[in-house]
Amino acid sequence: MNRESGSVSVILSAIFGLFFLASSIFAFWAFAGRQDYKNNVDKKISDASAVAVQKAETAKDAEFTEKEKSPVRTYVGPATYGSVSFDYPKTWSVYAEEESSGTVLNLYAFPGVIPGIKNDQTFALRIEITSLSYDNEVKKFDKDVKTGVVVASAYRPEKVPSVLGLRLDGQIDREVQGAMVLFPLRDRTVKVYSEIPEFVGDLDKIILPSLTFIP
Repeated sequence: MNRESGSVSVILSAIFGLFFLASSIFAFWAFAGRQDYKNNVDKKISDASAVAVQKAETAKDAEFTEKEKSPVRTYVGPATYGSVSFDYPKTWSVYAEEESSGTVLNLYAFPGVIPGIKNDQTFALRIEITSLSYDNEVKKFDKDVKTGVVVASAYRPEKVPSVLGLRLDGQIDREVQGAMVLFPLRDRTVKVYSEIPEFVGDLDKIILPSLTFIP
């Protein structure tokens, strides 16, 4: 055998050796995977079943929560302040106070019990009738709209179509995310808003569609 033939044999032997090693590693990996599945199949099925049950229970809880909100209750405010009226989930509590530092009507709503009225407390629903004009209230959000902190859009209430208001979605107050709609009420302003994102759906589906007041 000449030197060239010997070199070819060495190379071929190395290639076959590498191929055999790779095949052995793959066979071991496949065998280990089959053994893991075989040994843990019951646990895997149990875990998958537990996840499916948890998802079903979560969906059922959400459905129950939505059903519990009906039938709705109706709030009717003082005639002096435009007879503001709206429906709200029967599982919510409402607290309203009059004449408080520039706000002629201040209403709070929350599922279950109303938490303490504090500056840092957020609510499922807030309704204010302020002594400021609509234009002045809207101007407060000019900077936030320009910087994109909130998104503004025109809003016309279904039951008071003669009134055109402004809707704001996003950071409606410092460190508070939610949605707010402002409406002109003579020389005052009606502010209807949710300070908690998870309740914006109730604002859109229940409160705003039922909202009425005398402009």
